[in-house]
Amino acid sequence: MLHTTTGQTKGAGLEGVVVARSTITSIDGQQGILRYRGIDIKELVKKSNYEEVAYLLWRGKLPTKLELASFKRELAKYRTLPKDVLNLLKMTPKAANPMEVTRTTVSFESALPNKKGESFEDANMRKAFQLLAGIGSMVATYHRVRNGRRPVKPDSQLGHAGNFLYLLTAKKPDDYSEWAYDKVCILYGDHEMNASTFALRVTCSTLADIGGAVTSAIAALAGPLHGGANQMAMEMMEKIGSVRNVESFLDGELAAGNKIMGFGHRVYRTDDPRALILKDIARKFAEKDAETRKWLEIAERTEAVMWEKRKIKPNIEFYAGVVLKALGVPNDVMPAIFACNRIAGWVAHYFEQYADNRIIRPVSEYVGPVEQPYVPINDRS
Repeated sequence: MLHTTTGQTKGAGLEGVVVARSTITSIDGQQGILRYRGIDIKELVKKSNYEEVAYLLWRGKLPTKLELASFKRELAKYRTLPKDVLNLLKMTPKAANPMEVTRTTVSFESALPNKKGESFEDANMRKAFQLLAGIGSMVATYHRVRNGRRPVKPDSQLGHAGNFLYLLTAKKPDDYSEWAYDKVCILYGDHEMNASTFALRVTCSTLADIGGAVTSAIAALAGPLHGGANQMAMEMMEKIGSVRNVESFLDGELAAGNKIMGFGHRVYRTDDPRALILKDIARKFAEKDAETRKWLEIAERTEAVMWEKRKIKPNIEFYAGVVLKALGVPNDVMPAIFACNRIAGWVAHYFEQYADNRIIRPVSEYVGPVEQPYVPINDRS
């Protein structure tokens, strides 16, 4: 067990420990409510778009028409990757993990020289726009070059969601696909003090630049207990293969003590509202696509069996896998989709931490030997 300096016992993994005061995102895990800046995620998915949500997360309010248009123009300036970044992606081994490539490319781009006379704060704001606009371009471009295909230039008529799908496939997405991916982007936008966001705020607290902080966040996100579950959930469904096999497969996994990826959440004690939204999106895809219908049937049966046997509900990653599959996203690219869109929340947390900063330096409870003598090397057994 971990202990605070006041003697209050806390669970492992900092469970229950408040590490920051924030105005960005709130979660009611008992009721299954998620809000960005006080606005319910369901309302944002229904009425908003990713660029507007990113503005909300960064600036603390919804933009006017003029503010949103200006924000979109600034993003469009940075959607095309710098030549050096494109060359790096072309040199990266084709078998590399897309999330690790994203982490490396973000770090590389952030290391490019600042503009002449640019202050630290101005450079951070420029990098924030570069990151929000550019991470999706990095992921999509790497996928194309690793498969021997030419990179695609962004389309000025498409926004954040449409451009990612276009850069990935070289085909302009249909209206529903663009709409659906935009909703995925919103749902991934932020989620309070998760592992990657905490890693980012720790790095920011040393007054590191925003590129370094986002690199820390992506490194934390890459772990299968955080951002990798959508890929693993989809691969599990592929292994199951048919709705007839769901129960026997889960019985075997549960008997072996294996974790079922895409189920359970540290915060929610009821439905993850993001999972419910993604399930509805997947159902609409399934109405017109037989393959998606197959994965959805397996997913819904898996959800039913997991509730019957373990009383555990799915999280965002479970149905995200089905939706991303329907959008043509390869399995190993799915975790990087998380980074492409969580960047909006990471930037908001970076600037919130920077504005009222104190270096994050927790303590640990030492449980090793109290005192030991030094033994010369010739006397050691």
